[in-house]
Amino acid sequence: MRRFIYLDTDTLNSYIAQIYDGLVQTQETETQSAHSVNKQSEQAAGIGGNADLTVFGKGLEGKIDFTYRHLRDTTNSNLISDVQTKLLHDNAFDQLMNYLTSKGLLLRQEIGDFIKIQDSFYIMDLDYYQKLFDDKKLIEFLIKSEEEKQVSNLKLQQDAALLIKGANVNEIKRHFQELRKNVCNEIKSSYNNIKDTIDILIAIIPYRRTLCIANNMVVLNDKYMRDSIDMTSFKYGGKVNVLGYITNTISNKPSDNETPIFAQIGNVFNEIMLSFFADQSKLNIVHPIAIYYE
Repeated sequence: MRRFIYLDTDTLNSYIAQIYDGLVQTQETETQSAHSVNKQSEQAAGIGGNADLTVFGKGLEGKIDFTYRHLRDTTNSNLISDVQTKLLHDNAFDQLMNYLTSKGLLLRQEIGDFIKIQDSFYIMDLDYYQKLFDDKKLIEFLIKSEEEKQVSNLKLQQDAALLIKGANVNEIKRHFQELRKNVCNEIKSSYNNIKDTIDILIAIIPYRRTLCIANNMVVLNDKYMRDSIDMTSFKYGGKVNVLGYITNTISNKPSDNETPIFAQIGNVFNEIMLSFFADQSKLNIVHPIAIYYE
């Protein structure tokens, strides 16, 4: 059973309309007013039953069935309408998946192709990262923690060197003191570089949150999240499924000397984005239709 955390219903309905030459335009639900006290009720409906679907063009063929059940004091027609709308969207996703699979449209991974991914992921939330790196006390704490860790390792190396017979104590201490200074400078510099990188990414990427999975950067639109997007980074983990289409690819391929200056700038931006993906020389930009667990 699928559990959607993201569903682009606009794009989904657009593809369904193209595939079946029609799209569900309106939905009318007949409800029956009745009062009950703590009663468990059940209602079954389908095309030709209580759910009347108005379709233009050829429309969707087949029967859409659902069962609605809840505990209530009085009839709640708004809840009935919400359940029916969600079931129609989820059924449309099944229709699209069946079509793409039967036509072999999930086999290639070029620009414009559909793609289905299942892998571990993380959310790159640029606004959240920027907020963290604007907190000076937090950054100072992180730098100090990293320095203590690195200095502790250097101290162990220094002690081991001093145990060597005939070791020059003053020279060894001077050498490791220099190493300690360099390490601390590198740590501070690395955090400054990360902050600069985040600022650059915010300037060049129109989406503030992206889902990073394998060698794919999946752009997210808050409108289509089925849960609070602010909680996504903490609430979800493990392997997730993504269905979408590739809109662009970026790589670290070097430019020749005749490349226009703006193209060279683009290559620099590409290298920055690739730096967030370990050991990747190519990155797909993916527009998601659905993100879900199953």
